[in-house]
Amino acid sequence: MKMIFGEYTKQYLIGGFIVLCAFIALILVIKYVPLDPTKVEVVPLEEKIHFEVEPDLVTKNSKPQAKKEDNKSLKEVLDPTFDVINLSEDNTLVIGGRAAINQNVKILNGDQLIGEVMTNQFGEFVFIEELPPGNYNLSLLSKGIKSQKSVSIIAPDTKKILTNGDIELLPSKSEAIVTLNNADGTVEKVLQGTNNNANILSFDSLSYSSEGALNLSGKALPGSKVDVYIGKKLLGTAFADDNGFWNLALDSPVKPGDYILRFNEIQNDKVVASLETPIRQEDLAEINVSENASIVQPGNSLWRISRRFYGKGILYTLIFKANNQLIDDPDLIFPGQIFDIPKK
Repeated sequence: MKMIFGEYTKQYLIGGFIVLCAFIALILVIKYVPLDPTKVEVVPLEEKIHFEVEPDLVTKNSKPQAKKEDNKSLKEVLDPTFDVINLSEDNTLVIGGRAAINQNVKILNGDQLIGEVMTNQFGEFVFIEELPPGNYNLSLLSKGIKSQKSVSIIAPDTKKILTNGDIELLPSKSEAIVTLNNADGTVEKVLQGTNNNANILSFDSLSYSSEGALNLSGKALPGSKVDVYIGKKLLGTAFADDNGFWNLALDSPVKPGDYILRFNEIQNDKVVASLETPIRQEDLAEINVSENASIVQPGNSLWRISRRFYGKGILYTLIFKANNQLIDDPDLIFPGQIFDIPKK
């Protein structure tokens, strides 16, 4: 009996060992033998890769395109460009543009330097200079890079020196012409002036009579009829003289408020040109009009008014502070507003 029990015990131990070995073998097969015989094991390489800079996480297809656009944007910032060009009636030239940040920009007439200006922290600059009468071909130069486009200007002779030394602005028989040109010298756009005797119509000045009525004036083709409207109401009619200047004095004041003036130039009973401009009619009874007062004209800005009175446009903040009850936005003023110009 004892011998039989010993044999059974020995068989149980051997059987248990075999089962344990089979179980261990099964685990090893599951762990190390791939179920898909075509699958190749990939050895992790994270520890073998070292980035000197943070890797770009964009997709493979989008990465080259993004890099190309970045290079293009950088080039556009470096190339000096014209954004705004205007020549006033007294031949004051205003150029606004862009170039590299905090860099010197040279304004050239051909190869001749006529002025320099520094860009601000945004790469923007404003250049203001009075031009003698003549023809100009302007370009920009910054960091050795020349502007791809140029500006051609014909500045007419609009001044006459009087015997007492004063300067009088004369009606000019020729219009100031400003064009923006392509790199090959061809005209891209006429920014100012006439082109092939095209119709011209402008609203140039606004003043008040002693009774507070509006006086309006501008330019049109000689002999043209100019109808002036507020909304659908006809305010009056003027006729351009032989030099193309028209003037209209209203009989009675316009009620205070904001209006849109419309001007129609008429030839042979047909409207050949039309323009609209907002004006603001102030309540003259509530405004103390001093000898230093200035009436805002079409095309005026606080910068230009400041430059006329103080010699520097940057002092426009003095005018803004003195008239902040009339000015909602220093970049938005209207013809007809009357500003007090404080002494510096």
